[in-house]
Amino acid sequence: MTDIYQYEYKIYTDEDMTELLEKSVIDWLFEFDPNYFISIQFPTTQRSYNLEKSVYRLKAVMKIFEKTLNPRHWYKKHLPFIAFAENTSGMWHFHLFLKNNKYPEEKMIFGMDTTVRKFAFSETVIDMQRITRTPEKVFKYGDKELKADSTGRFESFRIILSDDMFNLPQK
Repeated sequence: MTDIYQYEYKIYTDEDMTELLEKSVIDWLFEFDPNYFISIQFPTTQRSYNLEKSVYRLKAVMKIFEKTLNPRHWYKKHLPFIAFAENTSGMWHFHLFLKNNKYPEEKMIFGMDTTVRKFAFSETVIDMQRITRTPEKVFKYGDKELKADSTGRFESFRIILSDDMFNLPQK
């Protein structure tokens, strides 16, 4: 006679799956090892209910930023980032985790200031900070709108990889 194995089944709630998703995303961000956190909330006149339009604007901003840092071949020395799209009151904004091992902090600040001026944004539109405090708290803030249902599905369209945004080959 064969042994009968008993399996314990657990029913996961939406909250359980969201907690697992959050842990996975935090682990992924630790592995990515970003050193800058950037929040971009477009001016009222440029905010959109349409995610595609907002991503198009984000792409334009980040392209100018990177061209400021490296005017000739910015796409060859691209600064990788992971962006999380958030929708507050129907308007999209972004939190980016950027990995910079190429440029000094002064050049990064100059690049972001130049980008803000080129788009005629106020200084409150883009906030760039070096990640110096506990990264886990910053990561939780950046991915706070990612929620999973009990089957583990989540809105993956909210996660935007810079290589995909600029159609660059994965390294």
